Amino acid sequence: MRGHPAAMERNFTPGERGLEQSFGRAAVLLNALANAGTTGLRFVDLVRRSGFSQTTVHRLVAALAEHGFIEQEAAGARYHLGMRLAGWAFAAANRFGLAEVAHPVMQALSEATQDTVYLTLRSGDMAICVSRIDGTYPIRAVVTNPGDRRVLGLGAGSVALLAFLQDPAEIERLLQAPEQRAGRAAHGVDEDRLRRWIEASRRDGHTVVQDLVPGTTGIGQPIFGPVGDPVASLSLAAISARLQPPRRQEVLERLQAARAEIETRMRPILHARMGLTRA
Repeated sequence: MRGHPAAMERNFTPGERGLEQSFGRAAVLLNALANAGTTGLRFVDLVRRSGFSQTTVHRLVAALAEHGFIEQEAAGARYHLGMRLAGWAFAAANRFGLAEVAHPVMQALSEATQDTVYLTLRSGDMAICVSRIDGTYPIRAVVTNPGDRRVLGLGAGSVALLAFLQDPAEIERLLQAPEQRAGRAAHGVDEDRLRRWIEASRRDGHTVVQDLVPGTTGIGQPIFGPVGDPVASLSLAAISARLQPPRRQEVLERLQAARAEIETRMRPILHARMGLTRA
């Protein structure tokens, strides 16, 4: 059973109905900003995408900003999701304890390679970094932070979430979505570059992303869910000099073994999650 009829059929008081409407409108703005990723949106963009009047958007923006749900870097600048939501996103993404399950395996991988290891989850059309284990090598490649939310296709873990989707039409949709394109363009990743990453990933069974952050290389592996699509990814990043052959192959083999172990540990949780979704 997907819903609770008693809750859906209840009658709202006028005050409750107004609160519900305001919350729904705020959710529209927050969703628009989430889809825009790191590029953010101008006030006029929020008006256009929401379909609300300028007065309504101005009132909602002021209220959301007061509570830290959205931020504006300077007067007249673009709006972005606020840091308060980053913590909420991290807690929501990790509500099934995936980061805790993966942590000891990630720790062992980082200790063995001395490189930085990441766990990334897909949330809608976005990728969220939910865990990072810093390597001990003196020069580290820190390409994202826990709680960071980005469009798909930025970084080895994020590319893995996109490249290994079973449905080519879904990959194409994500390649063409305006918010996705804008988010990637803000990091200097065009469609041709991403398509090359996807093609190589599907051919080789793992992702390799070079110079998203200059001088760094990332290697990623998808973590598959019960229906065969990636629900998470495990990736490792280092300065590019450390991931040249033959060491790259050695690191890849360790990454593949770690991914397989995490996938095995996660399987009961993911099956339980699927059961809750279908209930």
